[in-house]
Formats: sequence, structure tokens, C-alpha cells
Amino acid sequence: MLGNQSRLMGLFGQLLNLFFPPRCVSCKQEGDFLCKNCVQELKIYPLKAKSVYPSSEDFEFLDGVIYGTDYAKNPQIQAAITQFKYRFTRELVGEFGQIISDKLKELAMIRNKKTVLVPVPLHKKRLNYRGFNQAELIARESALRFGEKAAVHSILSRVKNTSQQAKLNKHERRQNLAEAFEVSGDISLLTGKVCFVVDDVCTTGSTLDNCAKVLKECGIKKVYGLVVARAFK
Repeated sequence: MLGNQSRLMGLFGQLLNLFFPPRCVSCKQEGDFLCKNCVQELKIYPLKAKSVYPSSEDFEFLDGVIYGTDYAKNPQIQAAITQFKYRFTRELVGEFGQIISDKLKELAMIRNKKTVLVPVPLHKKRLNYRGFNQAELIARESALRFGEKAAVHSILSRVKNTSQQAKLNKHERRQNLAEAFEVSGDISLLTGKVCFVVDDVCTTGSTLDNCAKVLKECGIKKVYGLVVARAFK
């Protein structure tokens, strides 16, 4: 049912694009949802400029967060993520996947190792409303662009229909997500691989940290966050 809904939404989007050509979500130029000029203007820093946010200071379970861009310094990304997440423009996933796959290629710790991307899950009510899980689309696009050493395993489930995190402070986010996730797939798929929990934005890290908690309770020793943009508060 959900797959049919997603296909219908995709066809509807193609028809809209035919009669109403897409415009860049940032500069409004006609042609693409995020034009080449705006992509080229993105401020993307190499790993040596602290693209890994350490867990020792900010997280309880995560071993770090790798991010592609800084949310506050890139209005193009702000506009693109809002359009993708709340207006359901899935065509933008290509740019997000490219940003993350490029960042993965910089990571020395995954060279010659197999990598697994675990999308942050949506509750089934939210998934039915939106028609897709943005984190899963980003993870699959990133793995496709990264290559055969990256696999996507959606082994987490969201069992608690939480309030939207954007409206909450850091303490409220942690409380909101308590016992929200569980492992519902084969945890052995992660064994011996470098594990990343994937999402679009990391603000306080509460969502990623709670996902890491569940995975570590099942025996996974190291878990990192992997996001398109950081917006830490």
C-alpha cells in the first residue's frame, strides 16, 4: 500500500514538473530544485576542519557525528531540507546523497572496510502521512553513490509516536525520545562493519544518540552519526 502511494506521488510530481518546471528552492531560478550555482556556493569543510563532532563532550552513546555541511552557514541547505522534509520534494535527495557520500570518502576509518548505514526510522503514522522516510532515502542514495562497500539496513523501528523534535529544547528532546526505538531486524548485519546512523539534520543529537543506545545494547561497539547538516544548539 505504502509503495503504491509512493509511486503515485512520484508520478504526480513528474506531471507537476512537466507543467510547472521546478525552481531552485534557494535562488528561485528555473530548472532544478537546487541549482548548480547554489550547490557550488555551499560551504563544505574537509574533515580536518572538525566535521566530526566528538561524543565525549555532547553524547552519551554516539562515538561521534560526521556531518556534510553547517546548517546555519548554508541557507541553500536550509531551504532544501525544508522543501524535502515538509513539502515532500524527493528529487532533492540526490544532492543530499552526494554530500554524504563525498564525506564518507574522506573518512580514513572506513577505508578497506564495509560500511553499514542505518536510517533513523519514522513511526508508522508519520510514515503513512509523509509517504517516505527521508532518512532512509538519504541513506540509500548515499550508499548508491559511495559504492558497493556501503549497505543500508533499516533494522530500527520507532515504537513511540513522539512529538516533533524541532519544537523542543535539548532536555525535552531526550525525554521525548526515551524508549522510542527498538531493533526489529537482524543485528548480525552490522557485525564487523563500521556503523552509521543516518539522518538529515543533527541539532542536539538526541535522536541519533537514542538510536546508538539501542544498537549498543544489542552488542554493536561503535556507532557514529552521519547527517547532511549540523545545527547544534
